[in-house]
Amino acid sequence: MAADPRLFARLLEDDATTGPVYRRIAEAIATAVTTGSLSAGDRLPTHRELARELGVAVPTVSRAYREAEEQGLVTSTVGRGTFVAGASGIPHLRDTPAPGESSGPVRLDMAVNAPARGRHEEMLRRTLATFAASADLGALLGYEPDIGSREHRHGASRWLARSGVEAGPDQVAICHGSQHALLVAFGAALRAGETLLTESLTYPGAKSAAQLLGIGRSAVAMDDEGLIPEALEEACAATPAARALYCMPTAHNPTTATLPLARREAIAGIARRHDLIIVEDDAFGLLSDHTGLPPLAALAPERTLFLTSLSKTLAPGLRCGFLAGPPELAGRLGALIRATVFNPAPLATAVALSWLGDGTADRLLDWQRQEMRRRRTATVNLLAGTPAISAVRADALHAWVELREPWTASEVLALAEGHGISLGPTLYFSATEEPSPRAVRMCLGNAPDVGTLTGALRTLADALTRGRPAWAANARV
Repeated sequence: MAADPRLFARLLEDDATTGPVYRRIAEAIATAVTTGSLSAGDRLPTHRELARELGVAVPTVSRAYREAEEQGLVTSTVGRGTFVAGASGIPHLRDTPAPGESSGPVRLDMAVNAPARGRHEEMLRRTLATFAASADLGALLGYEPDIGSREHRHGASRWLARSGVEAGPDQVAICHGSQHALLVAFGAALRAGETLLTESLTYPGAKSAAQLLGIGRSAVAMDDEGLIPEALEEACAATPAARALYCMPTAHNPTTATLPLARREAIAGIARRHDLIIVEDDAFGLLSDHTGLPPLAALAPERTLFLTSLSKTLAPGLRCGFLAGPPELAGRLGALIRATVFNPAPLATAVALSWLGDGTADRLLDWQRQEMRRRRTATVNLLAGTPAISAVRADALHAWVELREPWTASEVLALAEGHGISLGPTLYFSATEEPSPRAVRMCLGNAPDVGTLTGALRTLADALTRGRPAWAANARV
């Protein structure tokens, strides 16, 4: 089907952003694809047709189409035109390879929660070139203070302020990523034999860190809005050894739930009454659609260890995490960092903090927000109407897809695997002995571009619509 040039005129009229016209046209194409206004195989207007409709020069449209093609949104063929990409145009989703391509599927990993990649490599090359020309490059070959240099902790403190956390550099420690920050936070908050309370579905890294430290765990019930305060109160009363609560109030992993203000205030009050230390994981907060809510660290600053990292917002390979807390807890962090990694890796920390200081992090974060918003929109639009799916909730980097009976998470994982799409087992997130929920988490950032993600989602949606789970005939085993 040929796309109507007037569609792009309407999208540009509705677009309140500024910037080069060619980029705004490319954004309009992305919006049309992710909202379903354009489908795989649709033919875009010719360069001249669209230029005439929008009142711009033909080279401007040509540049916009090139930009869209680089993002994987469209494909162009000389003599045929420009078409919206989809499963038929994406090598790893074809049943048979195209001429000249190697056989065997190229997998799409939707199990690992990583951010999308834009101009990150270009930014890294520039930064490393600057470091190479620096007169004091040798400083990166020595030891750092265990919690990071004061200059770096100043930069971390300013970044944490974006999340609503007011912590001076003396209250901040730089860790080797958020998993390391989690280990250090648990070590500061609990002793072996004490109990950590977690949401009933929780980040698997929290479970492994608690096990490593010999800390017991007890699950607290949650619903679509996240941790239930009344359930936390009951858990505190029933668990005398409970010493700390680990939770993810914003864009929860895996369910995407975000605690409303009233629940945050209630949880802070419960923590005070029961003398709980709160370990607040804000790995996804800066990418969430739910902005403006205060972190628990702002509501109960005297008892909250707040952790985040640049792994989900910028790039996992930076391995730079930040951990902030009240002075009486922050004082223990240095010893725990020395006992685990001795000190933050100087080169990775220097790259990360230089990006925070020179505006690179701001630009990459803004791009990531826009890119993930498109990907979330595409996910909801393409999956929500599938008969096998009852609800799709998406925030930050992932979507939580709830299934209708008789579909189970394991059967959807197997179906996706058969189409070259990897999804992580839901049971990894369970903090209880209860059966895994009838849902799967889909990570949206690993696809190289929106077009690839859209093609994969269409393939999966079609397979779910056509397929029948193994137990659909009431054969229970």
